[in-house]
Amino acid sequence: MKLQDIDYEKRNPLAIITMDRPDIKNAFTDAMLQSLQTALTDAGRDPAVRVILLTGREAFCTGGNVKEMARGKLASWDMKRYLAERVQTIPLLIEALDKPTIACVDGHAYGAGFDLSLACDIRFASQHARFCASFVKLGLAPGDGGAYFLPRIVGVMKALDIFWTGRVIEAEEALTIGLVQKVFPQAELMNEARQYATQIATWSPEALKAIKRAVYSGLRSDLRSHLDYISSQLALLSETEAHRDAVKSLAKTLGP
Repeated sequence: MKLQDIDYEKRNPLAIITMDRPDIKNAFTDAMLQSLQTALTDAGRDPAVRVILLTGREAFCTGGNVKEMARGKLASWDMKRYLAERVQTIPLLIEALDKPTIACVDGHAYGAGFDLSLACDIRFASQHARFCASFVKLGLAPGDGGAYFLPRIVGVMKALDIFWTGRVIEAEEALTIGLVQKVFPQAELMNEARQYATQIATWSPEALKAIKRAVYSGLRSDLRSHLDYISSQLALLSETEAHRDAVKSLAKTLGP
């Protein structure tokens, strides 16, 4: 599938979405945002796709178009409509996906690009990755879900420090504070991410879906509600072929 400003390929069981405007460090364009929606929707609906990888060419993403802001085109209700109708549709779409999503960050993940990486379930980084919540430097606040995601990932105190200072977080610090899961040499990032994603993809898609939903719903519910929800999910999972085959295979190894 050929889409504007991104490269989208499916290497079953993986879908790899690469933002492809290196001349502007993959800052959002209208075409890119539309293409991201199309690719994410397609990957979510394709049963052959088990895991989705999101990355960028020569940088991850530097977010909003500052030149448009300087021209006064993204102000007042125009800003609100742009965010609601274009930018914020992406984290909502990622949240709705029942498949694991992995952000592979090489180079800059700034502003709304930083927010975009936070919307994914897991983040891998190259040694050249740089994260920056640059909103405060522009007299703005995170508009793409960052203020929702970051405190849940690193805690409130660290999140406020990152937002209030607007400082650059290098790969090793990102690993230390739990912002990313792993850091790899630049040349190895995508290969390592694909290997990791392929390993995850060997498991039952029903189990992967149930785990993802259980984790995120658990963040928004009390213990009793969570346990009631997960017991219902386990009742359904116990009827799947993947579960029956797995327990039969394990039972054989345990002997009579």
